[in-house]
Amino acid sequence: MWLVNFSTMATGNLSFGLFVIPMGGDLGMNRSQFGWAVTTRRMAAGLSSYFVGRLLDRYGPRVLIPVSGLIIGVGLIVLSKANSPWQVIAIFGVLGMTGLAAPQNIMTSVPVAKWFQHKRGVALALAVSGVGIGGVFFLPFTQMLLGNVGWRTTWVVMAVIFMAMSVPLSAIFLRRQPEDMGLEVDGRPPNRLENNPVGSPAPLATEERSWTVREAFRTATMWKLLLAFALAGIAQGGTSVHRIPYWIENGFDPQIVSYSFAGDAGGAATMALFAGWMADRVPIRVIAVGSFSGLALAMGFALIGRNEFFLFASGITFGLSVGAGMIVHSYIFAAYFGRAFLGSIRGIVLPVMLISAGLGAPLVGYIHDGTGNYVSSWWMIVSLNLLAALIISSATKPSPPVVKEDPIHESAV
Repeated sequence: MWLVNFSTMATGNLSFGLFVIPMGGDLGMNRSQFGWAVTTRRMAAGLSSYFVGRLLDRYGPRVLIPVSGLIIGVGLIVLSKANSPWQVIAIFGVLGMTGLAAPQNIMTSVPVAKWFQHKRGVALALAVSGVGIGGVFFLPFTQMLLGNVGWRTTWVVMAVIFMAMSVPLSAIFLRRQPEDMGLEVDGRPPNRLENNPVGSPAPLATEERSWTVREAFRTATMWKLLLAFALAGIAQGGTSVHRIPYWIENGFDPQIVSYSFAGDAGGAATMALFAGWMADRVPIRVIAVGSFSGLALAMGFALIGRNEFFLFASGITFGLSVGAGMIVHSYIFAAYFGRAFLGSIRGIVLPVMLISAGLGAPLVGYIHDGTGNYVSSWWMIVSLNLLAALIISSATKPSPPVVKEDPIHESAV
């Protein structure tokens, strides 16, 4: 999973801002149209996530990731041939529909959460750190290619690298959950009682209670999480494609900006490891508050920054906050609602996050096109992150639902 997450950084998740100026000049795309490309990608992922989540619960990532990887790779090659803004937007929609090329994708986090319980935070941290380390590598590498071979060839190179990394190993090594291999959660061999029938595993007393989808959505905690993530989604979507051109338009060299965003990605990888370790020790909502507050601070640095100190301070702070946020997104629903129906639950939750983030990108683009700068947008984003931090601070783990007597096999809903 680490390698798959690493490779997704070749699909433009973090580096798309580097393409804004060269592609905008060649295709006549304005900032709001670039925002709509990001929005289409996120909304398409949101629309498909319910089905992706149920497929993950049923079949696992062994088939889904290779198929998605091939579709994305071909899509990036087609993107290199685009001649108009609508083609870019449409292709981004196809990329998003796969579910693998979208932020907070559930295809790489749900299987990890299903395999681990007691060390879930550390396991998720190791997996999602691939995103940050991928950003450290791919941001300066992408800018180097853009400067030497142009944006069209750069997309082709990214497509080949992505498919080579994500497709074959996923098909060979990934599995749905430990029970499919005769193991128990955390990879332990099954415990057996002497007076049990041969091959009958003993139940684990420490196995967490899993909530059905219906039970989860009847809790106040779930709705607090949805509101907080929706507000933060608008904020993060608004920064996703616009931070890089903001700094370049303020006179910073594009290569220096790419290094600062590599620092952003490095910060994300570092904090993901630390936050994953912390998640097994402190309430996950505490980490969420820190993440949202840090994102507000990072945009505060951008508002006042006029030299390279603030460029790197904003980027690294943003990355540290995103790294903590990656663990929060991956961990909190499993910790609060269990693992049995995790794919289905996150498949419903993810559209809220992605659609809200998708609205943020064109919103900031329209504000920029109307005012000629990003100042008003950055203040809006600071406020949204602080409000999200306040809401999620009260989202405590819900009390377990009452278990019915003589239960019959439950469905996901």
